Amino acid sequence: MNARDLVGSYVGAGRDYMAKDGTVTNTGGGNGAHPARIVYTREGLVMALSTPADRANTGAKEPALASLEQKARMAEGVVAYAGRYDMKDGKVRHHIEVSLFPDLVGRTAVRTPSFEGNRLTLTTEPDEQGGVQRIYWERVSQA
Repeated sequence: MNARDLVGSYVGAGRDYMAKDGTVTNTGGGNGAHPARIVYTREGLVMALSTPADRANTGAKEPALASLEQKARMAEGVVAYAGRYDMKDGKVRHHIEVSLFPDLVGRTAVRTPSFEGNRLTLTTEPDEQGGVQRIYWERVSQA
């Protein structure tokens, strides 16, 4: 697989966690519990956004007018970042340049991509316990 194979827009289709022993736990996601989108462009940009579906409206006319408490609730559970991406050794690397979570800026998120039809699976690097998260995406357009 190469970087060109990833180009397109995707809708979140769920995620799970696979422990080192092979035990799989469904961690939700998809268009119901956690609507998500990811886009890979020909120019090498990646943009990812995932929000909890059950976030309450704040009643503010725009984000800047929300209270600090409302802003904290708005951000809870949200993943939002963009940057450059490339492929190396069969892995896609997201070089994060902007993010809702400032601590991610300057980091690289490494994922192993695989396709089954229009379904893209991005598998994280193993965590401290040797488990991985698998994030599923359905391609909705190919640019």
